[in-house]
Amino acid sequence: MISYLPLLLALLISTTTSDTCGQDRVVLGDWFVAHGSPDLLEEPIPPLVDYVKTNPYDDPSNPPPSPDVYCAMQWSNTTDPATGLRKYRLKNFDSEAAAKSANFSITHKGHCGSCSTLQDLGVYIRQNLTDSTRRCGMEGIISSEWQHECLREIGFSEECITIWAYNIINTRSNCFWVCMWSNVTKEPFNKPDGSLNDCLQCDEDKSGPNFKYFSGRTRRNSGIPSAIKRPDSQRYYMEHCYWYGDL
Repeated sequence: MISYLPLLLALLISTTTSDTCGQDRVVLGDWFVAHGSPDLLEEPIPPLVDYVKTNPYDDPSNPPPSPDVYCAMQWSNTTDPATGLRKYRLKNFDSEAAAKSANFSITHKGHCGSCSTLQDLGVYIRQNLTDSTRRCGMEGIISSEWQHECLREIGFSEECITIWAYNIINTRSNCFWVCMWSNVTKEPFNKPDGSLNDCLQCDEDKSGPNFKYFSGRTRRNSGIPSAIKRPDSQRYYMEHCYWYGDL
């Protein structure tokens, strides 16, 4: 009898490490978290790489039109005197070719936003965020401070935390009961036909557009696999091979 186990294992490994250039997901993610703080960014910084200062869900005209661009990074030769870590730049480019010509590495499709830092990339790479951010949302029912601390413990930058917090609040307001039922029944993320469960679909419809615009980075546009199955057409396939030194 032919054993298909080696083939299945090889397929699993290739699909789970392709975005990390074959590196261990946790090791690479931890490296980006440690070397990608927003404090290491050099000017000029793209305008949306900042705290989201007001709740974007309060303005029904949001989100604004999103340009068809790419967010790219480049390591600087300058080091931070306090940490000895290299600084880096983020910049929006109209095309992949333009970024490559300027010696930048694309870090995700779409414009740079509050979660486009390499610190946040590391958080997205190293763990499944669906369960952990859902836990933060549950803690937020009791205390916004608990929610904030929960998101900080995951590793997000303070800038990125702002849009995650607004997203959680909006989803709680619009999808509370359908998501409570989903949690109580331990409903799978995807229905048998591959579509999202009702909680995730509600979040996608009610909170997704503003979150994607203001965060800049998502797992999908960064080529990072998720426990939530999405159509291939929604994912930008890429690799994050731009670390320096040893992992």
